[in-house]
Amino acid sequence: MSIPAGTAKALVAAIALGLAGCVGLRVSDQPPAGFSLAGTWKLNPKLSTNTRAALQHLVRAKPRTQASNSEDDTADSTTESGSDSGSGGDSGSATGHRRRSMYPQFNVNTGYPVDTSLQRSLLSGGDYLKIQQRPDEFVVWNGDTTNSYVPGEKSVVSVPSGVADQETGWKGKQYWIEIRPQVGPSVTEKFRLSDNGKQLIETIDIGSDGRVRALKVTRVYDPTNDVLQTPLPAGD
Repeated sequence: MSIPAGTAKALVAAIALGLAGCVGLRVSDQPPAGFSLAGTWKLNPKLSTNTRAALQHLVRAKPRTQASNSEDDTADSTTESGSDSGSGGDSGSATGHRRRSMYPQFNVNTGYPVDTSLQRSLLSGGDYLKIQQRPDEFVVWNGDTTNSYVPGEKSVVSVPSGVADQETGWKGKQYWIEIRPQVGPSVTEKFRLSDNGKQLIETIDIGSDGRVRALKVTRVYDPTNDVLQTPLPAGD
């Protein structure tokens, strides 16, 4: 059976579009010509996510006592591990019991489930951000740590849960850092300029692994002439 020419072209276009979506936009080792994110930036708290509140969003209810009603426990557990997890998942009492048995560990002092050290490490830092940008290096100091990246490089890095694959580089006028741990949620961190080019915008997307809710933080920075004592490496 032959396929009409118009239908065949439509099928080819649909397949190409699907493949393009799967491949995605690859990172580059170079920014657009003449473009730079380098500078010293100061946090604008009025335009930025409240980090403390964002971390508190990760808090889930502490597990009920053994005397609690088992059906209520199952419903609470399913709700906490379902819609907020970002992974879809199953519903129903069996799923609720299974997830409760898989992830029963809560810190009874803080109320945080299992381990949020990755989220806390990514959201650490102060009111300043300083960036150095060179052809072979992108360096970020956030008042707490200094991180140096090689644009276009894929590497294995340490994370609180062990190790992770990291890919970093330019996607147009944005600098991306993608982290995919062997255990725990994936992370995408991006740096870009605002539409008017006067502010630096940092976004941090942390996925959910079913134990901790997904989290997205946006930080907006204004340029500053403040002199900072930073451990950034000197340029060549």
